Amino acid sequence: MLAVIAVMLVLGVVFVGYIRGWFGDSGEAALLTDIRGIINMTRDGITYPVEQDTPLREGDVITMGPGAYALVSTADGTGVSLGERAKITVTNPSCRSFSLEVQEGELFCTVSEKGVIRLSFSLGSIQAQDSVFALGVRSGSASLDVFAGNVEGLGPGETADYLSGHERQSGPLEITSLDSFVLTRLRDANRTYETCFSDDDITALEERRKEEKESAGAGAMNEDLAMLGLEHECTVSIVCRTILDNWDRLAVEKQEFVPEDGIILATVRVPFAEGESAFDATKRACDAYGIQMEYSWTPLYDAFYVEGINHVYEFDCGAESGWMFKVNGWFPNYGASSYILSDGDAIMWEYTCVGLGTDIGGGGM
Repeated sequence: MLAVIAVMLVLGVVFVGYIRGWFGDSGEAALLTDIRGIINMTRDGITYPVEQDTPLREGDVITMGPGAYALVSTADGTGVSLGERAKITVTNPSCRSFSLEVQEGELFCTVSEKGVIRLSFSLGSIQAQDSVFALGVRSGSASLDVFAGNVEGLGPGETADYLSGHERQSGPLEITSLDSFVLTRLRDANRTYETCFSDDDITALEERRKEEKESAGAGAMNEDLAMLGLEHECTVSIVCRTILDNWDRLAVEKQEFVPEDGIILATVRVPFAEGESAFDATKRACDAYGIQMEYSWTPLYDAFYVEGINHVYEFDCGAESGWMFKVNGWFPNYGASSYILSDGDAIMWEYTCVGLGTDIGGGGM
């Protein structure tokens, strides 16, 4: 009986290993790596959360969750970055003739001089070599943006829209049309390739967008508070950079809420009235900039306790994790609703992961 059980266990391990690609020579196959967020793989009719550095096989279906990211890499240096909610099917995993079918989502591709990549989608297909480009596939349409090299007759700084009936319309590519996913990948590509948009171009756009966002938030705040006659002003910022250094601790379902730079809210000016607290100013800033904030009243301390900001809560990144605030570089040993503001105070909320605040200079909570 024990022998039968042992055989069944071995067969089970072999089966799981086969499905997950633990066995066999995978040197010629592309790998799915740099995994972030919830990503499911469907292989031989079985769906499971994908693991780091998984060798790909023909017929594999990869489905990206919200906020997810992964990189498909080949031995010749070609890389395909998969954006959130993308869905692809591997039609040829070989490094020599790598190909994918794209059902939906956004892909950013860097194809080496020796590499060749083929992408097919409902409205057309692309074959590329020695180039940098992005492909976005949506229901009833698709777009191709070329940053380096030549792809399907398009050169650097050109874009094409694929429409129903396989009609294609091309024109100049404006950097303002690029989203944060593409801009981040483009900055990475600039380390190896000379693209049509430099790091300075990307930085200038990001700064402009940041200013526009801050201006919009400040405008909404000022409009709402214009009638209150608030005479004082402080600053508020919210960061969670420590999570980036403790990514393996973070709950997978919360990864989509962590910005790539760890900054949830850059420093903004917030008006307040005499007698208002750091909690009041923080809530005002979150309301104005559309940032989720959850809190509860703690009778024992006669104060509000901030449980979560931007959907990231205490214990989401380990047993010692949670939100702490400091004012002018000092961490008060009481709640934010108990700290009464003075003109010019600088409030910063930081997420601690280890040491109950020692990782952010708080000396423990």
